[in-house]
Amino acid sequence: MKGQQSPKWLLSLLMVSCVVTAQDAALIPVNVPESLDPNEGSGWLRIELAVLVDDRTEVIASEAWPPYPATQYPNSHRRLEDAQLLTALSGQYPQTEVIAEPDGSITLLIPDPQQIVAKAKADALAAKQQELTKNMGPTMGGRDDIPTTADEASPAVKSVENPEPIALEMINAPDRPANAGAEWLSPFNETSPAEAPDDSALSPEAGLVFGMEDTVEPATPLPVLPNGFTVRPVQLLSEGLRQLTRSNPDRLELSTAWLQAPEVANLPIVLDNSGDEPEWPQLQGFVQIRTGDTLKVGVNFWWNTQASYLPEGFYMTAPPMAPPQRLWRDQTSLLPLPSTTVAKRQTTFKAIETHIAAGLPLIEFVDPTTGFFRELAPETNDLNNFSPPETWPWRHFIHVADTRSVSEGSIRYFDHPVLKIIATWQELTWGEVYQIGAEDHEREELEAAIQEAKSAADDSTPPPVSQVPPDKQSLR
Repeated sequence: MKGQQSPKWLLSLLMVSCVVTAQDAALIPVNVPESLDPNEGSGWLRIELAVLVDDRTEVIASEAWPPYPATQYPNSHRRLEDAQLLTALSGQYPQTEVIAEPDGSITLLIPDPQQIVAKAKADALAAKQQELTKNMGPTMGGRDDIPTTADEASPAVKSVENPEPIALEMINAPDRPANAGAEWLSPFNETSPAEAPDDSALSPEAGLVFGMEDTVEPATPLPVLPNGFTVRPVQLLSEGLRQLTRSNPDRLELSTAWLQAPEVANLPIVLDNSGDEPEWPQLQGFVQIRTGDTLKVGVNFWWNTQASYLPEGFYMTAPPMAPPQRLWRDQTSLLPLPSTTVAKRQTTFKAIETHIAAGLPLIEFVDPTTGFFRELAPETNDLNNFSPPETWPWRHFIHVADTRSVSEGSIRYFDHPVLKIIATWQELTWGEVYQIGAEDHEREELEAAIQEAKSAADDSTPPPVSQVPPDKQSLR
C-alpha cells in the first residue's frame, strides 16, 4: 500500500530492538535455591504486546470493510493487575477500600454514610459524657470510708526506719571471703557440682546456647517469586516501538507486558475497561496465550469509528461492552451494590466533605425533623461517576481476529491496514525470576511503608491497596 512501510522493514527494526534490549539487561545477583541452576529455564514467560493504529481517512477509505462485523467477549477471562489503576481508584474514592482480586478483578468496599454519621454522634456523646464525669471529679463515699490515721490508711506497710535485717543463712555465701575489686562477685557465681545445669539445657535443641549468642548467623531470607499477570512496561519492544512511531503515522494505542507462571490456565485476558469507564473507548479487545509444544497468540481487537466511509443512514448493532472489572460491595454486609446506590453514597460523601469544610460538626449533617440525611441531588458533572455509558457513541467498528504461532525471541506481526498488532515473548531463567521477585518485594515494602506513614499522619487516609484478606476470600 502506498505510504506504508513494508512488514519486512518493521520486523527487522523490532528484532534489533529485542536483541539490544536483551543484551543491555544486567542481572543483579540474588539468592537462588541450591537445587536450581540460575541459568536454567524456569518456565516463567515474559510476554509483550503492542497495538498501533493508523485510521487516516485515506487508509480506511482504501479498503472495503465488512458492514456488519460481529464479536463478543469470552465468558471465562481474567485481567492484568494494574498498580496505577488501583492507586488512582484509592485517590478517587478515599472512603472506599480497594482490593485486588487474584483474577485481576477489583472489589471496592464502600461504607454506608448513615453509619459514619451515627458513629460520629456516638463518639460525640461519649466525649461529652467523659467531659462531664471529669468535671464532676471522683465519686467520694461517706465519712466512714475515709481513713483517719496513718495506720488505718496502710496497715500492711511497715515502718522503713528500722527494717528487719535479711537473714545471713538466706545467702549461699562461699567459704572463701569475697575478693576486692571488679571480681568481687565471682565467688558467688561459682556453682557447685550438685547445682550444675543439665547438659540438655545447653543443647541447641533446647534453644539456649550460653556464650554462643553472638556466633549465630541470621537466617538467609528465602527468595521470592514475582507477581504474575501484573502490568509491566515493555522492554523487548520498547526501542523498536519508539523508532517506529517516530518515523511512521501509526499511533501507539496499547503497549503492555506481563509475566506468566508455568502451568497456569490459558484464560483470555481482557485489555479494555469499557464496562467500567464513563466514556466508551475506541479500542476494545482481548488476547489469549496458549502454551504447549508451540506457543500461540490469539488476538481479538476492534476499532470503533464514525463510519465516514459508509452511507449516511447506515446503522449497526453496537459491540458488547467488556465485562466489568470493578465490583462494588457494602463494607459491612459485603453484598453487591447497584450503581445507583453507589452513586448516591458518593454524592453524600462529597456533601459531607463540604459540610465539614464549612466548619460544621458532622453530627449536624442530618435533618433534625426526620433524623435522616437531607435529599441530595446528584451533580450533573460528577467526577466520581463510574457508570459505563448507556449508548454506543460510534457507528461502525473494524475488527481483527487471528491466531498465530510465535517462537521464542521472534516478533509476530499481525499485518492489517488499520490495526497493527505486535507480540513477542521469552522464557526467563531462574536467576531472572528471583531477581524480578526481589524487586517486586522491595517495591511492595516501600509502598507499604509510604502508605503507613500517610496513615499515621492522617487517620482518615483510606486503607492501603492489598490482596484479598483471609476473611474476605469468599467474595467471589
